[in-house]
Amino acid sequence: MTSLFKALIFILIAIPTWTTIVSSQSKGDTDPLKPYTTCQLPGDLKVKEVTRRPKSAEKYREVTAAKGKKERVSVLDGYRVMFGYENVRYYFANVKIEQSDAGSYVLDKERVINQLGHLASTEQATKLILADKTILNGFEHHGIDRDVIDVGGTIGVHVLFYDADHLIITIYFLNQEKKHRRFVNIDEYRALRSDFLDHYTECLHRVSQSQP
Repeated sequence: MTSLFKALIFILIAIPTWTTIVSSQSKGDTDPLKPYTTCQLPGDLKVKEVTRRPKSAEKYREVTAAKGKKERVSVLDGYRVMFGYENVRYYFANVKIEQSDAGSYVLDKERVINQLGHLASTEQATKLILADKTILNGFEHHGIDRDVIDVGGTIGVHVLFYDADHLIITIYFLNQEKKHRRFVNIDEYRALRSDFLDHYTECLHRVSQSQP
């Protein structure tokens, strides 16, 4: 894994300052993102952890553009949702649900998509395959995946955009311990990834339609 890909994963996944959500949050709080954290999936893939971006955090994050240039993506608020299988030590998916500033969303979206293309074009320990744009249950989808498993901590990075609410949802599919994980080759990983994206966007769509 190159230093660029390591930096991406460190910046976007390993955020130790996020705090666990308090279930007794006041009903009067305005929190349009919280309903998006409630999506469950069929089978034994469960939500293991939900954390919220600190209110004190900067209202942006950085992405890497061509030639290593850093660009900012606005983040008004965000959550991290960790999915894992029962009796499996490591998480399967790390999901970041973020809301962009309405005035910056179009540019934010462009920068996130460009970062995926930049990663796919750079030399890595394994080939990164860039997926074509698709629409999944009303969410615009882009992504990259490795062509093999057992290299690095992350196998794929997929992004969902929902223009109406200025949402950017980034999903990191993670390697797990070989003994208990649910995939043993790249084809089985792809099947699980596609199943996750299909069911997850179905739920996200229902949430989006229920929003005031």
